Amino acid sequence: MAGITIVTGSPGAGKTTLSRRAAEADPRGLHLLADVFYAFPAHPVSPVLPEAHERNGAVIAAVTRAAAAFAARGYEVFVDGIVGPWFLPVMAAELASTGIPVEYVVLQVGRDEAVRRATSRLHPGAEVVVRHMHAEFQSLGEYASHAFDTTDMSIDEAFAEFTRRRSTGVFALDPARMQAAPRRTSR
Repeated sequence: MAGITIVTGSPGAGKTTLSRRAAEADPRGLHLLADVFYAFPAHPVSPVLPEAHERNGAVIAAVTRAAAAFAARGYEVFVDGIVGPWFLPVMAAELASTGIPVEYVVLQVGRDEAVRRATSRLHPGAEVVVRHMHAEFQSLGEYASHAFDTTDMSIDEAFAEFTRRRSTGVFALDPARMQAAPRRTSR
């Protein structure tokens, strides 16, 4: 059995680039895009709206089960998505009986840089969502040690820092700690 590494942060933080790079560096690496799961419901609702809370939880549960299925079969899974600490209890419930090790990595970037990066590839009006999610990842509390700033890093520098910190075990999550994470209503 391999493990699951959650790579998260606001839009524009570098989640997809780093997750892809990490998966490609591992012979059994797998890059799981959580955003794909948000496209499954036939009636989309912006995930930052309060009325999307229940659906967001279902999406995170499905992403977690998919990641666990791959990890149980020996894949090193890099989950790329917006997974704030408020979703860790959902993930803990899905992983409770699996014994799969989980790591949590929060990429941070300056707000203006996040807006610049994300709005260059997202739909018009996405700036509001980027600013909202950027603010959500600024106060990580007990998860502050799981974060690092990629604002001025190249992908090579970010990957080297990710690899260095990962080797120290700083990103590892305790399942009991995941169950006690704060709950929020946003994505």
